Amino acid sequence: MRRFRFALENGVKLSIKPPTLRDYYKGLLAADSDEQLFAAVAAICGRNDENIQINSDFIIDNFTTDDLSRFMTELPAWVKSERKADPNS
Repeated sequence: MRRFRFALENGVKLSIKPPTLRDYYKGLLAADSDEQLFAAVAAICGRNDENIQINSDFIIDNFTTDDLSRFMTELPAWVKSERKADPNS
């Protein structure tokens, strides 16, 4: 099964299931405020194989600005590469 693997600078490693279209397009890409962005990142990261409970406070307390920047760059690149590899998925 496809997973987006992401490691925080604090050592937490997540294997994240592909995001729902709502979480990705209407949440992450359409976020207009920090609160909306943190909620969208939490919703996406909350779908992890490690069963770590993730909410906006987890994002604020555990993500560094570098982590957030990498997530915002690497997740869209991963989605694009997965769609290109299997356009029927």
